[in-house]
Amino acid sequence: MIRERIAAGVYRPGSRVPSENDLMQEFGIARMTAHKVMRALREEGTIYTVRGLGSFVSQPSDANPPEDEASSK
Repeated sequence: MIRERIAAGVYRPGSRVPSENDLMQEFGIARMTAHKVMRALREEGTIYTVRGLGSFVSQPSDANPPEDEASSK
């Protein structure tokens, strides 16, 4: 859902993505499901969350570091 929209350019780097409540309403999913989706996107670096402001699309370089950079960490 959200990952596909990011890939399609609907949500661009730095833009805000829907909240868990918005996901629940739009897709008719449970709160826990919405929470898991957002957590997975954060863990993979696709989005980041700013407390009190919401979640935003990460810059592509943040989500997919170059091979050399990723292996040196």
